[in-house]
Amino acid sequence: MYRLLNAELYKLRKSKSFLTCTIVTVIFVIAMYGMFVLADNIQNGRMENGTGGVIVSIQQETVEHTSSSIWDTIHVMDILQEIFSGDVIAVIIGTFISIFVVSEFAAGMLKNVVGKGCKRSLIYLAKLLVSMLAAVLIVAAGILTTLVCGRIFIGTGAFDRSFWENLPIYTGLQLLMLLPLTSIFVLIGELCRNLAAGISIGIGVAAFPALFLNFIDMKFSGSRITPSQLWPVTRMSACPFEGFSAEYITGTLLVAAFWLVLTAGLGIWHFSKTDIK
Repeated sequence: MYRLLNAELYKLRKSKSFLTCTIVTVIFVIAMYGMFVLADNIQNGRMENGTGGVIVSIQQETVEHTSSSIWDTIHVMDILQEIFSGDVIAVIIGTFISIFVVSEFAAGMLKNVVGKGCKRSLIYLAKLLVSMLAAVLIVAAGILTTLVCGRIFIGTGAFDRSFWENLPIYTGLQLLMLLPLTSIFVLIGELCRNLAAGISIGIGVAAFPALFLNFIDMKFSGSRITPSQLWPVTRMSACPFEGFSAEYITGTLLVAAFWLVLTAGLGIWHFSKTDIK
Protein backbone atom coordinates (compact mmCIF):
# COMPACT_ATOMS: atom_id res chain seq x y z
CA MET A 1 0.00 0.00 0.00
CA TYR A 2 2.86 2.37 0.86
CA ARG A 3 4.43 1.91 -2.58
CA LEU A 4 1.09 2.35 -4.30
CA LEU A 5 0.48 5.62 -2.44
CA ASN A 6 3.96 6.85 -3.34
CA ALA A 7 3.32 6.04 -6.99
CA GLU A 8 -0.02 7.87 -6.95
CA LEU A 9 1.53 10.90 -5.24
CA TYR A 10 4.24 10.97 -7.88
CA LYS A 11 1.59 10.94 -10.61
CA LEU A 12 -0.22 13.78 -8.83
CA ARG A 13 2.93 15.90 -8.67
CA LYS A 14 3.49 15.36 -12.38
CA SER A 15 -0.15 15.91 -13.30
CA LYS A 16 -0.71 18.94 -15.53
CA SER A 17 -4.48 18.63 -15.03
CA PHE A 18 -4.03 19.05 -11.25
CA LEU A 19 -2.02 22.24 -11.75
CA THR A 20 -4.50 23.51 -14.33
CA CYS A 21 -7.55 22.87 -12.15
CA THR A 22 -5.86 24.53 -9.17
CA ILE A 23 -5.07 27.61 -11.26
CA VAL A 24 -8.63 27.68 -12.61
CA THR A 25 -9.96 27.63 -9.04
CA VAL A 26 -7.71 30.53 -8.05
CA ILE A 27 -8.75 32.50 -11.14
CA PHE A 28 -12.41 31.81 -10.35
CA VAL A 29 -12.01 33.33 -6.87
CA ILE A 30 -10.09 36.34 -8.20
CA ALA A 31 -12.77 36.86 -10.86
CA MET A 32 -15.43 36.95 -8.13
CA TYR A 33 -13.52 39.66 -6.30
CA GLY A 34 -13.07 41.44 -9.63
CA MET A 35 -16.84 41.57 -10.08
CA PHE A 36 -17.21 43.16 -6.63
CA VAL A 37 -14.46 45.68 -7.43
CA LEU A 38 -16.31 46.59 -10.61
CA ALA A 39 -19.60 46.90 -8.72
CA ASP A 40 -17.94 49.10 -6.08
CA ASN A 41 -16.56 51.44 -8.75
CA ILE A 42 -19.99 51.66 -10.35
CA GLN A 43 -21.65 52.32 -7.00
CA ASN A 44 -19.23 55.16 -6.25
CA GLY A 45 -19.60 56.75 -9.65
CA ARG A 46 -16.13 55.92 -10.95
CA MET A 47 -17.61 53.78 -13.73
CA GLU A 48 -20.83 53.89 -15.69
CA ASN A 49 -23.55 51.51 -14.52
CA GLY A 50 -23.66 48.48 -16.77
CA THR A 51 -19.89 48.36 -17.38
CA GLY A 52 -18.80 44.79 -17.97
CA GLY A 53 -22.43 43.70 -17.82
CA VAL A 54 -22.65 44.62 -14.10
CA ILE A 55 -25.70 46.65 -13.06
CA VAL A 56 -25.85 47.91 -9.49
CA SER A 57 -29.27 48.67 -8.05
CA ILE A 58 -30.75 49.29 -4.63
CA GLN A 59 -34.41 48.45 -4.00
CA GLN A 60 -34.87 47.82 -7.75
CA GLU A 61 -33.66 51.35 -8.59
CA THR A 62 -30.52 51.82 -10.64
CA VAL A 63 -27.68 53.38 -8.66
CA GLU A 64 -26.04 56.47 -10.15
CA HIS A 65 -23.74 57.45 -7.31
CA THR A 66 -23.32 56.83 -3.58
CA SER A 67 -20.57 57.47 -1.08
CA SER A 68 -20.91 54.04 0.54
CA SER A 69 -18.65 51.16 -0.41
CA ILE A 70 -19.89 47.74 -1.42
CA TRP A 71 -17.15 46.24 0.75
CA ASP A 72 -19.02 47.52 3.83
CA THR A 73 -21.75 44.94 3.19
CA ILE A 74 -19.65 41.99 1.98
CA HIS A 75 -17.80 39.61 4.27
CA VAL A 76 -15.17 37.00 3.50
CA MET A 77 -17.62 34.27 4.52
CA ASP A 78 -19.97 35.54 1.83
CA ILE A 79 -17.25 34.91 -0.74
CA LEU A 80 -16.59 31.44 0.65
CA GLN A 81 -20.27 30.64 0.45
CA GLU A 82 -20.32 31.77 -3.18
CA ILE A 83 -17.45 29.39 -3.92
CA PHE A 84 -19.22 26.38 -2.45
CA SER A 85 -22.83 27.31 -3.28
CA GLY A 86 -22.56 26.80 -7.02
CA ASP A 87 -21.49 23.94 -9.24
CA VAL A 88 -18.15 25.44 -10.31
CA ILE A 89 -15.99 23.78 -7.66
CA ALA A 90 -17.77 20.44 -8.15
CA VAL A 91 -17.27 20.67 -11.92
CA ILE A 92 -13.57 21.50 -11.53
CA ILE A 93 -13.03 18.60 -9.13
CA GLY A 94 -15.05 16.24 -11.31
CA THR A 95 -13.05 17.18 -14.41
CA PHE A 96 -9.71 16.64 -12.69
CA ILE A 97 -10.71 13.32 -11.12
CA SER A 98 -11.99 12.03 -14.45
CA ILE A 99 -8.67 12.85 -16.12
CA PHE A 100 -6.64 11.49 -13.20
CA VAL A 101 -8.51 8.18 -13.08
CA VAL A 102 -9.47 7.48 -16.70
CA SER A 103 -6.10 8.41 -18.24
CA GLU A 104 -4.48 5.36 -16.63
CA PHE A 105 -6.97 3.01 -18.26
CA ALA A 106 -6.35 4.67 -21.63
CA ALA A 107 -2.57 4.45 -21.25
CA GLY A 108 -2.63 0.86 -19.98
CA MET A 109 -0.81 1.80 -16.78
CA LEU A 110 -3.28 0.08 -14.46
CA LYS A 111 -2.91 -3.17 -16.36
CA ASN A 112 0.81 -3.11 -15.61
CA VAL A 113 0.20 -2.45 -11.91
CA VAL A 114 -2.35 -5.25 -11.64
CA GLY A 115 -0.02 -7.57 -13.54
CA LYS A 116 2.62 -7.12 -10.86
CA GLY A 117 0.40 -8.89 -8.35
CA CYS A 118 -0.90 -5.91 -6.38
CA LYS A 119 -4.30 -6.40 -4.78
CA ARG A 120 -6.97 -4.58 -6.73
CA SER A 121 -8.67 -3.28 -3.60
CA LEU A 122 -5.42 -1.60 -2.52
CA ILE A 123 -4.87 -0.16 -5.99
CA TYR A 124 -8.33 1.40 -5.94
CA LEU A 125 -7.94 2.69 -2.38
CA ALA A 126 -4.59 4.29 -3.21
CA LYS A 127 -6.11 6.06 -6.19
CA LEU A 128 -9.10 7.14 -4.10
CA LEU A 129 -7.01 8.51 -1.21
CA VAL A 130 -4.71 10.51 -3.47
CA SER A 131 -7.71 11.81 -5.42
CA MET A 132 -9.22 13.02 -2.15
CA LEU A 133 -5.94 14.71 -1.24
CA ALA A 134 -5.86 16.43 -4.64
CA ALA A 135 -9.46 17.64 -4.27
CA VAL A 136 -8.72 19.05 -0.81
CA LEU A 137 -5.62 20.85 -2.14
CA ILE A 138 -7.56 22.38 -5.03
CA VAL A 139 -10.27 23.67 -2.70
CA ALA A 140 -7.66 24.80 -0.16
CA ALA A 141 -6.06 26.92 -2.90
CA GLY A 142 -9.45 28.56 -3.46
CA ILE A 143 -9.94 29.19 0.26
CA LEU A 144 -6.44 30.64 0.65
CA THR A 145 -6.98 32.93 -2.34
CA THR A 146 -10.25 34.09 -0.79
CA LEU A 147 -8.49 35.01 2.46
CA VAL A 148 -5.63 36.82 0.71
CA CYS A 149 -7.96 38.79 -1.56
CA GLY A 150 -10.21 39.51 1.41
CA ARG A 151 -7.28 41.05 3.25
CA ILE A 152 -6.46 43.18 0.20
CA PHE A 153 -9.94 44.41 -0.72
CA ILE A 154 -11.94 44.24 2.52
CA GLY A 155 -9.19 44.82 5.06
CA THR A 156 -8.34 43.49 8.50
CA GLY A 157 -11.80 44.37 9.82
CA ALA A 158 -13.20 41.34 8.01
CA PHE A 159 -11.14 38.97 10.14
CA ASP A 160 -12.68 39.43 13.55
CA ARG A 161 -12.88 36.89 16.34
CA SER A 162 -16.17 35.37 15.19
CA PHE A 163 -14.72 34.86 11.71
CA TRP A 164 -11.79 32.81 13.00
CA GLU A 165 -14.14 30.83 15.26
CA ASN A 166 -16.49 29.93 12.41
CA LEU A 167 -13.93 29.42 9.63
CA PRO A 168 -12.47 26.07 10.84
CA ILE A 169 -15.93 24.57 11.38
CA TYR A 170 -17.28 25.82 8.05
CA THR A 171 -14.28 24.67 6.01
CA GLY A 172 -14.19 21.39 7.93
CA LEU A 173 -17.81 20.64 7.03
CA GLN A 174 -17.22 21.58 3.41
CA LEU A 175 -14.11 19.43 3.11
CA LEU A 176 -15.96 16.60 4.82
CA MET A 177 -18.60 16.64 2.08
CA LEU A 178 -15.87 16.98 -0.54
CA LEU A 179 -14.52 13.52 0.31
CA PRO A 180 -17.63 11.50 -0.70
CA LEU A 181 -18.08 13.78 -3.72
CA THR A 182 -14.55 12.88 -4.80
CA SER A 183 -15.32 9.21 -4.22
CA ILE A 184 -18.36 9.53 -6.50
CA PHE A 185 -16.19 10.98 -9.27
CA VAL A 186 -13.57 8.24 -8.84
CA LEU A 187 -16.32 5.62 -9.14
CA ILE A 188 -17.63 7.29 -12.31
CA GLY A 189 -14.14 7.27 -13.82
CA GLU A 190 -13.64 3.61 -12.95
CA LEU A 191 -16.99 2.66 -14.45
CA CYS A 192 -16.64 4.70 -17.64
CA ARG A 193 -12.95 4.18 -18.40
CA ASN A 194 -13.37 6.71 -21.20
CA LEU A 195 -12.14 10.27 -20.83
CA ALA A 196 -14.93 12.03 -22.71
CA ALA A 197 -17.65 9.99 -21.00
CA GLY A 198 -16.04 10.38 -17.59
CA ILE A 199 -15.81 14.16 -17.83
CA SER A 200 -19.31 14.51 -19.30
CA ILE A 201 -20.97 12.31 -16.70
CA GLY A 202 -18.91 13.92 -13.93
CA ILE A 203 -20.09 17.40 -14.94
CA GLY A 204 -23.65 16.11 -15.17
CA VAL A 205 -23.46 14.56 -11.70
CA ALA A 206 -22.02 17.80 -10.31
CA ALA A 207 -24.74 20.02 -11.78
CA PHE A 208 -28.03 18.25 -12.46
CA PRO A 209 -28.89 16.13 -9.37
CA ALA A 210 -29.03 19.30 -7.26
CA LEU A 211 -31.66 20.81 -9.56
CA PHE A 212 -33.69 17.61 -9.53
CA LEU A 213 -33.49 17.27 -5.74
CA ASN A 214 -34.48 20.90 -5.20
CA PHE A 215 -37.63 20.14 -7.20
CA ILE A 216 -38.30 17.08 -5.02
CA ASP A 217 -37.90 19.27 -1.92
CA MET A 218 -41.13 21.01 -2.86
CA LYS A 219 -42.97 17.70 -2.53
CA PHE A 220 -41.72 17.44 1.06
CA SER A 221 -42.27 21.09 1.95
CA GLY A 222 -44.66 20.18 4.74
CA SER A 223 -42.34 17.71 6.45
CA ARG A 224 -38.95 17.77 8.16
CA ILE A 225 -37.42 15.72 5.34
CA THR A 226 -35.24 17.63 2.86
CA PRO A 227 -34.09 15.20 0.15
CA SER A 228 -31.62 17.64 -1.39
CA GLN A 229 -29.61 17.68 1.85
CA LEU A 230 -28.80 14.01 1.32
CA TRP A 231 -26.67 14.88 -1.73
CA PRO A 232 -23.10 16.21 -1.17
CA VAL A 233 -23.27 19.11 -3.65
CA THR A 234 -26.53 20.58 -2.30
CA ARG A 235 -25.41 20.07 1.28
CA MET A 236 -22.23 21.99 0.52
CA SER A 237 -24.20 24.88 -0.96
CA ALA A 238 -26.60 25.04 2.00
CA CYS A 239 -23.95 24.83 4.72
CA PRO A 240 -24.36 27.69 7.25
CA PHE A 241 -21.32 29.79 8.12
CA GLU A 242 -22.31 30.41 11.72
CA GLY A 243 -24.58 28.96 14.38
CA PHE A 244 -23.60 25.37 13.65
CA SER A 245 -25.97 23.00 15.42
CA ALA A 246 -25.02 19.55 16.67
CA GLU A 247 -27.88 18.15 14.57
CA TYR A 248 -26.47 19.65 11.37
CA ILE A 249 -22.91 18.47 12.10
CA THR A 250 -24.15 14.96 12.92
CA GLY A 251 -26.26 14.88 9.75
CA THR A 252 -23.27 15.96 7.67
CA LEU A 253 -21.14 13.20 9.16
CA LEU A 254 -23.81 10.59 8.41
CA VAL A 255 -24.38 11.78 4.83
CA ALA A 256 -20.62 11.86 4.17
CA ALA A 257 -20.12 8.40 5.66
CA PHE A 258 -23.01 6.92 3.68
CA TRP A 259 -21.83 8.14 0.28
CA LEU A 260 -18.18 7.42 1.02
CA VAL A 261 -18.79 3.83 2.12
CA LEU A 262 -21.28 3.20 -0.70
CA THR A 263 -19.18 4.55 -3.56
CA ALA A 264 -15.86 3.23 -2.27
CA GLY A 265 -17.39 -0.22 -1.75
CA LEU A 266 -18.95 -0.25 -5.22
CA GLY A 267 -15.71 0.96 -6.78
CA ILE A 268 -13.60 -1.72 -5.10
CA TRP A 269 -16.10 -4.43 -5.98
CA HIS A 270 -16.38 -3.43 -9.65
CA PHE A 271 -12.63 -2.89 -10.07
CA SER A 272 -11.96 -6.32 -8.57
CA LYS A 273 -14.44 -8.13 -10.82
CA THR A 274 -13.91 -6.59 -14.26
CA ASP A 275 -11.13 -7.05 -16.75
CA ILE A 276 -8.59 -4.34 -17.46
CA LYS A 277 -7.71 -3.98 -21.13
